[in-house]
Amino acid sequence: MNRQKKLAGVIAGLCTMSLMVGTVQAAAVKPELPLAEPGTETLTVATMDNWFATASYADNLPIYQELEEMTGVKIEWEVIPINDYDQVMGTRLASGQNLPDIFMIPWEANADQLGFDGIAMPLNDLIEENAYYLNMLMDKYPVIRSGITTSDGNIYSYPGFGEGYVNKAEEMETGELVDPGANLCLNVSMIRKDWLDKLGLEVPETLDDWYNVLKAFKTQDPNGNGKADEIPITSTFNMRDIYRFGEAFGLYRAGNAECRWGVDEEGKIFFKDTTEEFRQTLEFLNKLYAEGLLDPEYATAGYDKTTEKINRDLLGAVASDWMSNIGTYNANLKTAGVEDANWVPVKPILNPDGESKIMNRWSVWKTAAISKDCKNPELAMKWLDFQCLSAQGVALSNYGVEGVSYTKGEDGIIALTETATNNPDGIGPQEYLRSLGAWGQLPYPQAKEGYEVLWADQSGIVEFGQSFAADQVLDPFPNNGTKANLPFTDEENDIRSEFETIIETYCDEMAIKFIEGKESLDKFDEYVATLESYGLAELLKIHQAAYERFLGES
Repeated sequence: MNRQKKLAGVIAGLCTMSLMVGTVQAAAVKPELPLAEPGTETLTVATMDNWFATASYADNLPIYQELEEMTGVKIEWEVIPINDYDQVMGTRLASGQNLPDIFMIPWEANADQLGFDGIAMPLNDLIEENAYYLNMLMDKYPVIRSGITTSDGNIYSYPGFGEGYVNKAEEMETGELVDPGANLCLNVSMIRKDWLDKLGLEVPETLDDWYNVLKAFKTQDPNGNGKADEIPITSTFNMRDIYRFGEAFGLYRAGNAECRWGVDEEGKIFFKDTTEEFRQTLEFLNKLYAEGLLDPEYATAGYDKTTEKINRDLLGAVASDWMSNIGTYNANLKTAGVEDANWVPVKPILNPDGESKIMNRWSVWKTAAISKDCKNPELAMKWLDFQCLSAQGVALSNYGVEGVSYTKGEDGIIALTETATNNPDGIGPQEYLRSLGAWGQLPYPQAKEGYEVLWADQSGIVEFGQSFAADQVLDPFPNNGTKANLPFTDEENDIRSEFETIIETYCDEMAIKFIEGKESLDKFDEYVATLESYGLAELLKIHQAAYERFLGES
């Protein structure tokens, strides 16, 4: 267990003790079903609509029918289209009038501020007394409590979870929780294994391997069309994807390489884009660019543009992408006539110690709030907790409805049904599960078993994610936008607003110049000095304070 988790555990215990000083609070007990007498209780829930557009939550989808039958609680849905939710719900929350009992926090909203402003109810006592399953999970992973606690010491949101905390649904029933280890839906580099095979090359492990492979992709016509049109490597989502090569110098980035902040072994916050390791990364990228091995459009990359290049059989590797996209990329190429197309994930580049380390994504999200207008907050908390983290809730949100989308054998093995895997409407397994209400918008955990079941026909991907030993898995920095961030104060957020945009914009502009040779890397120190003149020291100071607050040290 690393320093972050150890200290978060200490403070979580102290916080729990401090909450109980002077009062006697009842610890949450395992709920008995139903949670309410059927037909007597209704909760209003406002949410962005389903990712699967033709199956609206307003239609009371099958998994919520199951939940109503189990809990006795009827849900009255207030559904807003995904692309409109931030604006529509943001306006409603700003008015503070006639709010639903429960609402999903808009992506662009500051989840903490909703609590500071009195829109979202403080949940500390409600969680302590009513959220049996969340308390069980926080006892094993105290970093969850740290991740949802704000700078004023309150919790204003019930979390949803990426991978990293729930292994199997049944473990939430027994309480015998097993650490899932490395994520399965990892963000890693990917490469055309069929191109490697055609050229007699191995999957790259070192920085030199990568250079040699990309050089071969550029010069040896692996797509076999007799043209020098191959693009050796590009970004998938934005230019920062190519910072993945920093792994060779021991500089790791979580998720899709967005996070610029890190913490060293002594607990000191640093800014990754000013480090010597980043300078070395830029130097390697400059070499790739100068030799035509890096896509000239890397700086304006986007998912649609990158997939178009993949589908035209032009692209040999992507620097950073989600493993969930591999099946789509292979299927699209095969549809286009490339029968042997084989995109595969690549393990992180060996670092200076000769080790391949993987960084999990930050996986605690401030997802749902109970509003100040909630009529029965105790029931709202019990329902949220049951639908999210009970064994029944985890199964519904990850596998759908038993007998419809999945079966469970006598050995406990879960398998998707033929309807899910070979749907007559031509939709994929995840889309089918979403049509039932699974893999949705309300708080739920992406269980490791959920991905194992979903990707049962892609054994190579599952085996890749399971191949990392515990000491190869790095914990991410707690930063993923406004719904999962360090506990900044209002004053600190004002400082961030003043300095962050100009600093991050300058970082991107200068990185492009360094990579493309428009500025010499001899000027890297000048670049760092300019960042310091733009307020980087102030940002470092408030990130350090917020991180120590996250750990309970201040």
